[in-house]
Formats: sequence, C-alpha cells, structure tokens
Amino acid sequence: MTQNTCSIPTPGQRRYLEIREAAERAMLDKVFKAIDDAAAEVADGFAKASLEFEPTSRDYFTFATQQVLFVRLCGGDPDTLQGGDPELGQRIVNNGSTSSITIGRRRNKGSNQSTKKSP
Repeated sequence: MTQNTCSIPTPGQRRYLEIREAAERAMLDKVFKAIDDAAAEVADGFAKASLEFEPTSRDYFTFATQQVLFVRLCGGDPDTLQGGDPELGQRIVNNGSTSSITIGRRRNKGSNQSTKKSP
C-alpha cells in the first residue's frame, strides 16, 4: 500500500527548510534586482549617449540569466556557453513538462514580482 501524504517534518527538518528557503528567497531577490538594474543601466546608457533605440527589456536579461544557469546545470562553461551533458540537459527540459510546472505555479502564486514590462 502506498502512502499519499507526507510525514510531519521534525522540528529540525522544519528549521532546515526555513533556513534554506530564506537563503533561496534572498538569492532570488538579488537576481531579480540585478536583472532590473541591468535593464535600467542600458536605458540610462542609451539616454546618455542620445541613442534612440528601444532599451533592452528585463525579459532579455532574464533569458540571459536562465541560459547561463542552464548551461551551468548541465556541466558546461557558463562563460562560453559551451560543453555540458546534452542528456542531462534533455532530462532537465523534460522535467519541466511534468509536476515541476505545477510546483512553480504554486510557488509563484504568492510572488510579489511585478509583471510590468521594463521601460
């Protein structure tokens, strides 16, 4: 017989999760701020140079971050985006089509991140 529920975490396990989740939240806050700062830096640079190009959006910097981290997860060189294990990469991509999407939606549901596009 299989069990459909998780056991109640011990106080030590709960504390472990609290510490790890706080560190994860702090890290992600820094990543989101760095993405916002990069987009603002480009917009400011364009303005100072009197360039009339549309500034690079936050989405570009979000994608750049995702791409570098994906290569790193696969064991490749994040500076050159070369190398890594293609089989591992495929397993990571395939995992995104299963329960991890639901988990991500639940995690993001309480997020206070703005969905506004950058200027």
